[in-house]
Amino acid sequence: MGNEVIVAGAAIIRDYRLFVARRSRPASVSGYWELPGDQLHTDEDERSALDRQFTTEFSVNLHCVDRILSDRAILSWRDAEDINADATLRIWRCQFPSEATFDMGIGDPRPNMYDYDESHWVDIDELDSIGPWRDADRLAAGEIADYYRSDEAWQVAD
Repeated sequence: MGNEVIVAGAAIIRDYRLFVARRSRPASVSGYWELPGDQLHTDEDERSALDRQFTTEFSVNLHCVDRILSDRAILSWRDAEDINADATLRIWRCQFPSEATFDMGIGDPRPNMYDYDESHWVDIDELDSIGPWRDADRLAAGEIADYYRSDEAWQVAD
């Protein structure tokens, strides 16, 4: 098994738009759009990893609702030491606090430039209006959009 890592990704939708961010590091994935998240640190669960990442990177608390979709293999994942590792992406349906107001037109909440250099709310019917995507994240984004369209409870919660 070796150095397999688990990566938690956040599926956040407001007004039919999915929150995505563009990686700035490590260099091997710089410039690629993805579902914001991070690999789990030692003795950390997926909710804690997402909460840590959003508090650090976007200065906002995150509410993890539940895990959705099936696990995804991430090809050519580079861990924190920039070493190639086998990785699994797990997607969590998440929400920002209901009282949090964002200017979605400029991509609020904006990244603090640790791991991401840009953020954007992309229409779930126009996922390819941004790019390039990390492969596993683009596939997951399409499934998230399908899931959202078919889940009235999620649409109401949005």
